[in-house]
Amino acid sequence: MGTFNSKYYEPLEQMMAVRHQYMSKILRVHNSQDIYNFFKDKRVLDLGCGTGKFLNNYCDMGAVCSGIDIENNFKIKNKTNFKLINIDANKYLKKCNEKFDVVFLFEFLEHLEDQDKHNLFKNLSNNLKKNAYIFISTLNKNLISKYLAIDIAENLLKLIPRKTHDFELFLSPSKLKTITKKYKLNLINTEGMQYNPIFKSFKLSKIDFVNYFGTLRN
Repeated sequence: MGTFNSKYYEPLEQMMAVRHQYMSKILRVHNSQDIYNFFKDKRVLDLGCGTGKFLNNYCDMGAVCSGIDIENNFKIKNKTNFKLINIDANKYLKKCNEKFDVVFLFEFLEHLEDQDKHNLFKNLSNNLKKNAYIFISTLNKNLISKYLAIDIAENLLKLIPRKTHDFELFLSPSKLKTITKKYKLNLINTEGMQYNPIFKSFKLSKIDFVNYFGTLRN
């Protein structure tokens, strides 16, 4: 995607509220802490940050934020405690000397080859503070996810551009757990996410056949 495509980013922006809801739920359970208090002064890394709009919300909460994306479609300008960098994620992590409290991997892993996924978590494991959180959302790998995410969303309804996804790169929760365990990252939670095409909104769900969230800790 060499130029800005609003059709690609529209569903990602529709996910912003449910991402926040999911993280809030996890932080209440595992930290007994309100999300707004939690993010104050935290160092946050968003890999595959897109326009930067989602990450900017956490800068407004008092976090020190870095966003990385291989595409330069940023819509937020760099400012104090907020920077967006146009670079490949693994290249950035190899050079990065910072350690982060929180990492966002939202709608990112399903665009990486298996070896790149391994490299990502290997590199990330060296860039985390103690008891850090990695928040993930991605696509499960099964025939239902292929049918709904590619055959219906891309090809029939054209909700997102064609060839946005490659089914071979989809990632099941069990595969995610296997990969991340190798780098001493523990998958402490998964939860499904469902899309309502009428209201163009997402909600948390017990059904994880297509989209799902996950949380890792070191």
